[in-house]
Amino acid sequence: MKKSHRIALLAFELALIVIFSLMPINLGAASLALTLLPVLVIALTQDFKTAVLGGLIMGVTSLIGAFTVGAASLTAPLFRNPLVSVLPRMCVPAAAWAVNRGLYALACKIREKRAEKRANTADETTQSGDGSSLAGDNPGVEETLRKKAATDFRIKTNAVKKPLAIVIDGVSSALGVCANTALVLGMIWLLYNGKTVGDSAITPEFMMGLVSLNFVIEIIVMTALTPPIVYAIRKQQEKNS
Repeated sequence: MKKSHRIALLAFELALIVIFSLMPINLGAASLALTLLPVLVIALTQDFKTAVLGGLIMGVTSLIGAFTVGAASLTAPLFRNPLVSVLPRMCVPAAAWAVNRGLYALACKIREKRAEKRANTADETTQSGDGSSLAGDNPGVEETLRKKAATDFRIKTNAVKKPLAIVIDGVSSALGVCANTALVLGMIWLLYNGKTVGDSAITPEFMMGLVSLNFVIEIIVMTALTPPIVYAIRKQQEKNS
């Protein structure tokens, strides 16, 4: 990715994160901030470096918000520590990126195996009645069949069919949400277990209260919203390439 493109992309992401941070969606007892959405989109459509930078932006925004617009929040004192607000958020897009690339690589490998199987079947069908192969009379036949099968079934990351792409991106988004929750709460527990921070006593009950409702809403919303956005961006990237 060109440097200017990365800067523009990160600037746009920063604007979205700030807007989402200032305008959380209230859902009864839960409050949903969509700050994770642009981070996941960046992780699933861009390179590793840009994904980590996106997580850094999210973390720094969260840190600043704990001193400003979110200062009155019960959890604000916890997120004033960069080890809670920044470091885990840098790991979240890295995890989503790695899972996404791994799943696409697996899909490609499965398609390649199928291509090899079809190529072998094609070899058998080209044999003549006396057991000789048409490739023996025309050496280019067998190689052409193999290349055609490989071309038809060798699916690159940005060329996976839409239903499979949606599933892979949905799984990657869900695991990104899980990583965000696990890393942030894990760091809180590691640093403050048994202590009182602000007005909050960091107990197992307090931790369960943080993870229960918001986590369920986040994983549903992010899994539903991220894949179609990612798919549209990839298609646009293909047109511009």
